[in-house]
Amino acid sequence: MKLIERTLYLDRLKRVRNTPDIKIITGIRRSGKSELMRSYLKYIKENEPETNLIEIDYGNLKYDDIKDYKSLYSYVERNYKQNTKNVLMIDEVQLCKGFEIAVNSLHNNKKYDIYLTGFNAFLLSSDLSTLFTGRFIEIPVFPFSFKEYLEYFEINDNFSNHLENYLKVGGLAGSYLYENKEDSNAYIKNVYTSLIKRDLVDRYNIEDVSLLDTLTEFLMDNISNLTTANNISNILNNKKIKTNHVTIGNYIKYL
Repeated sequence: MKLIERTLYLDRLKRVRNTPDIKIITGIRRSGKSELMRSYLKYIKENEPETNLIEIDYGNLKYDDIKDYKSLYSYVERNYKQNTKNVLMIDEVQLCKGFEIAVNSLHNNKKYDIYLTGFNAFLLSSDLSTLFTGRFIEIPVFPFSFKEYLEYFEINDNFSNHLENYLKVGGLAGSYLYENKEDSNAYIKNVYTSLIKRDLVDRYNIEDVSLLDTLTEFLMDNISNLTTANNISNILNNKKIKTNHVTIGNYIKYL
């Protein structure tokens, strides 16, 4: 897959490096969190070669034996080096059970510059202050902006003509690999299904998945219209879809 340097986010990471805060990179699936972490890792290796880098990628089976907070803490401490800067980078941290216990303890040791990535569904902004007892900085990563879309396809003119296509295909760069529109749409649908049915349903124990699907479709179809949970509830009830404003309000909050 073709990569571009996401300077907006990379520059932010550079600005906050060596601060005492835990840096938390959040975003939906396939938004580029892991690639951003790798880009930043490369930057450190090239510019601060003396730094001791402790990397953990929970998407890699190599780290399958450190899936709980005790083994995570032990692994990091074993790889600590004295008399040099130690940078800890953990990708997909939500896959480690009780990760916040280990991270908080490591942060309290004041020996590490800590960076984490995780899905929005597991690292909600509203939950971060509860999970982490120390100071933290959240760096939300989004799918490609129109500017990044232009850079990816090396477009230098006729911007307005390309804006229409960008609005159709969106900013999930993984979909750009498919020349066929049907395949591209299937990729996007897969991301959507993973986000809704694996992340939200599992996290919040949602029982009425059909209602959640109907609600998300309604919100997407009415993206430019002001509405309320009560109004949506009334509309759906009129369509013989039984619900109430409390449930709709909760589902919107989860989204």
